[in-house]
Amino acid sequence: MLTGRGAVALVALAGYACGPGGGEADGGAADRGADVSSYMDAVPSGAKPAPEDVFRTLEGGEASFRDLRGNVVVANLWGTWCLPCRDELPELVELARIYDDRPVVMLGLAVDSGDVDEIRAFLEEFGVEYPNWMMGMDDAVATFGAVGFPTTVIVDREGWIRKELLGPQTAASLTAEIEALLR
Repeated sequence: MLTGRGAVALVALAGYACGPGGGEADGGAADRGADVSSYMDAVPSGAKPAPEDVFRTLEGGEASFRDLRGNVVVANLWGTWCLPCRDELPELVELARIYDDRPVVMLGLAVDSGDVDEIRAFLEEFGVEYPNWMMGMDDAVATFGAVGFPTTVIVDREGWIRKELLGPQTAASLTAEIEALLR
């Protein structure tokens, strides 16, 4: 049982993000086995490829980031168990509304958040209408390097991860990032 300073530090950490760390994660170029020199010429500065993984949808199908190419994708890793994720949801709902008619996809990635019915009930409570896929904690860490939640990953139209942000985001701050990629 934590008491004193340990409990205060834990509460302070939980108030920022569900997990250790904070701020913006660095993204470096990754090699998919292509010729390194030509590959490096095509990689936007500081970017890495979006994952090739296939995710389960709430409708029972499968989807991948490849399916979303041509759109800027704002992928938010969240959990029903994560208090900062709950606080952030109204901002993401607003962001989805702002970009409803533009080539931008707001995407939720529910991490270890129960079965489909539990996730749907949670999303309904917050008025979330944008697509959500499901994944486990181990996959969130292995695929995205998630060190805390919420984590937001912004993918450009060509499928390159351009930003990885830890902690709750606002519609205003994400709008600036999205607009830069739509130019």
